[in-house]
Amino acid sequence: MWPFSRLQRELTVAVFDIGSSSVGGILFQHHPNKLPKVLTSARFSTDFLPDLDFQKIQRSLHKTFERTIAALKRRMPKDWKRPDATIIIFSSPYYISQNKVIRFSKPKPFEITEKILEEIVVDEIESFKKKWETEHQPVEILEQEEMKINLNGYQIKKPIGKHALSAEISLHMSLGIKVIQDRLRECIAHSFGAMPLLFRSFPFVAFNTLKDIVDISRDLLVIDISGEITDLMKIKDGILEEVISFPFGENILVRRIASAFNFSLAESSVLLSQYIRDALHAGTKEKVRKIIEDASGKWCQFFKDAVKNSAEFSYLPSDLLFIGGKGALAIKDFATCAKEQPFTSRFLLPEAFKSRFIFRKGFSEDKDISLMISSLYADKLFLEKQPWQNL
Repeated sequence: MWPFSRLQRELTVAVFDIGSSSVGGILFQHHPNKLPKVLTSARFSTDFLPDLDFQKIQRSLHKTFERTIAALKRRMPKDWKRPDATIIIFSSPYYISQNKVIRFSKPKPFEITEKILEEIVVDEIESFKKKWETEHQPVEILEQEEMKINLNGYQIKKPIGKHALSAEISLHMSLGIKVIQDRLRECIAHSFGAMPLLFRSFPFVAFNTLKDIVDISRDLLVIDISGEITDLMKIKDGILEEVISFPFGENILVRRIASAFNFSLAESSVLLSQYIRDALHAGTKEKVRKIIEDASGKWCQFFKDAVKNSAEFSYLPSDLLFIGGKGALAIKDFATCAKEQPFTSRFLLPEAFKSRFIFRKGFSEDKDISLMISSLYADKLFLEKQPWQNL
């Protein structure tokens, strides 16, 4: 059980972002009456693996996770002991999500009770797990949330106790891979000791954080270009309606630059950063620009194919919000993927978080967007308290 009485003082929270090609970690202090204070952060790349061998991917992930923990411990103030709680957030491909609309009706008005909603959600979760779980690959629920409930066709924010002839529930669910979660639990216990620990998926976390930062009353397509994968998160009518992914991320750009210049991946990543900052000589800049333009065309084809193959994406919001790293900054200027539909593109920059944190070592423009988003979500969880009650 989470000791709620301790929420009246500062608590140290560890947040980890498990991405397709890296692991990030951040430590911040939560206080109910102050902004969260960032103490330190770190991010390391996982091993580049030419083939998708699950055992090798798992070993690389665990090694990088332990390296990230060690870096956080080294960089902490001398009087620091350990976190009070940890949240681990999975990006693609370490989660499976589903958004489902459940409709039911009766000939006579019926009362909406907590029991009715709970039974519906439990049935859907079990069905979702059975669809993806195998004997050798058990799964665990990361989160489930009723995004919206309509009674008799109208959205009702507090449906319990209301009567209706028909109900419609928009339910979001995500699953994680149990063997990976168990191993990460062991790493946390070994490094920090026993403590409350939550798992979440990044699209769910991003949605819940972004709705406090940007206006989601208008439909929005959030594009997260990171590592090996791009995630498309469709927000419609104020809820996270659907998430799809395709295998074309920032690392594709880095590898193409490495091939063209005969550079290492690390050198190519630096060159991409210099291009974004407009810090290259004209000849080099033009060569990189052509690489990015060509790669953006390929990215657009993946984008079109992913959207075409998803019924939920038959309608696309015209407002795009890029939240990735260097890859998103590079691609967004070339990503004119639908000539028949004009898009308005925005990019979520670290500046958006400057007034939402206290930074122990001062604010800088190279802050990790994913870790900032995840930390704001974690901070809000402590204010709400409920997610910790059963830990």
